[in-house]
Amino acid sequence: MRIYGTGILKSMLIAYRNMLRKPITVQYPQEKVELPERARWAVALDYDEEGQHKCTGCLACVRACPDYVLDLQMTTAEDRSKHIDHYRYEIGACMMCGLCVEACPFSAIKMSHDYELARIDPDTLTVDLLTDVPAAVPKRKTPAVEPAKSAAEAPAAEEPVAEAPAAEPTEPAVPEGGADV
Repeated sequence: MRIYGTGILKSMLIAYRNMLRKPITVQYPQEKVELPERARWAVALDYDEEGQHKCTGCLACVRACPDYVLDLQMTTAEDRSKHIDHYRYEIGACMMCGLCVEACPFSAIKMSHDYELARIDPDTLTVDLLTDVPAAVPKRKTPAVEPAKSAAEAPAAEEPVAEAPAAEPTEPAVPEGGADV
């Protein structure tokens, strides 16, 4: 059985509960919200410890981008060294999906925390990330070298295993009913 007016009482209870809470309003230009580490906004370059860019010009990010907002033009010299002519990014068309960052095998790009992306001039929606620089040389991971083992730690030499005798050739199986040759 429904009691008349319970809906009004529930809504009043919710209103009074929210009146007692602290305000959550942020005065935007003066205060800014701390973004979580995994927030995805505009694409930015990532640099190594020496301050050099990590982009090797492998084009993995360009191929992974579903909106085609990354443009990487480069030239390759005769000694197979790469030179990045320009690496452009269109902020206005990017949907901030992060697929380009996931596709980069050298962690050369990252999603920045810059969320103030509004522009007055549409020409400023295209950003040159790199212009006229040599591509980074990929750093190869060196395998860990095991220390030399002493004679006591070395496993005993295995005895040679005798080879099994060669199997005799068998005739191919003939299906039932015979085979016409």
